[in-house]
Amino acid sequence: MAYQQGDTIEASTYNTFAGNINTIIGTGSADSGYGLSEIATISAGDTITAAQWNSLLSGLQKGANHQGTTLTNASNTVSQGGNILPLSNLEADITLITNNKLTADASNMATDTGVTSTRTSSWTASVYHEFTVTFASANAARHFFNSGGEVRFAGSRSGGSSTDQNTDWTNLLSNAGTVKFAEGATTYTGSGGTAAAVGFDDLTTSYQQIFTATGTSSYSANDWTIQAKANAAYGSATVVTFKAGFNDDHAAQTGNYTGGGLGNAPNEGAGWTGADSVDGTLTSTITTLRADNASFVQVANPSFSNTIEVSA
Repeated sequence: MAYQQGDTIEASTYNTFAGNINTIIGTGSADSGYGLSEIATISAGDTITAAQWNSLLSGLQKGANHQGTTLTNASNTVSQGGNILPLSNLEADITLITNNKLTADASNMATDTGVTSTRTSSWTASVYHEFTVTFASANAARHFFNSGGEVRFAGSRSGGSSTDQNTDWTNLLSNAGTVKFAEGATTYTGSGGTAAAVGFDDLTTSYQQIFTATGTSSYSANDWTIQAKANAAYGSATVVTFKAGFNDDHAAQTGNYTGGGLGNAPNEGAGWTGADSVDGTLTSTITTLRADNASFVQVANPSFSNTIEVSA
C-alpha cells in the first residue's frame, strides 16, 4: 500500500523504511553501515507506536547529522495518542542519506594517534616503516571507513648536514603533505606525488602501492612510497598492513682524478665516488581520523603495532 494520508501504514511499509535506514546506520554490508543499533521491525497487524515511529525518525536523523545532510523532515516527531501523518519527502530523505553514506561532517570527526617511527642515524638506499592496523572485527573495520575514517601518513626530515641531498628529502616529504587512506581511495594534501584510486574496499592480501612522492631535479630518483594490504578479502578483513618506504635511489656522483692542467695530480686517473647518504632525523607519523560524535556516530580507534621501524 502507498504511504499517503488517510491510509493505514502497513508493517511492510514501516519495515521497508526501517530496513533502508538500517542499511546506512546499522550493520549494513560492504560500503554501507555505521555500526549503530538498528531500528526494530514490526509484525503484520501490530499498531505502530509513537516510540517506534520516533525511533525510525531518530535513526534517519542520526545518519543525516553525521553526514551533514539536510533533511526535509528534520524536526518531525509524533506524540502518543495521535495519528501519524505522512511526512513529506520521507522516502526522498532516506535516499539522501543513502546517496551521502560515505560523507562525514568534519565537525563530527576526531583525530587520534596511531604510531610513530624515528631514525637519527644516517642512511642510504631504503629504510621502511611497516605497521599493522587491527580492528575488533570485520564489521568494525568497515564501519570505521564507511563513517569517514582514514589512516593518515606524514613524513619529515630535519637537522643533520647542510647538503643538497638532505634538503631534497626535507622538501619531498614536506611538499607531499598528509596522505589519507580512506574507504574508496587514497588522497593527499600536498604536491609532487601520485595517489592511487585504492582504498580499504580495494585491498587484497598482497601489497598494492597507494602513494608515491618523488624528489626533484638530480634527486628525482628518490621517492617516498606507501603500500597497503589486508589479512583477508574485503568484508572479512580485520587487519590492514601498511609499508612506507623512504627510498634514496639517487646515485652518488663519480669521476676520475685529473691534474686540471696543473701537471700530474696525486692518484691521477684513479676513480672517485662522492658521498651519498641522508642524515638528521627521519620521522614517519601515523594518525587516524574517525567518527566521534556520541550523539550521532562514534566508532573506536583501531590498535596499531610497528613491525618494521625506520631505525632498523
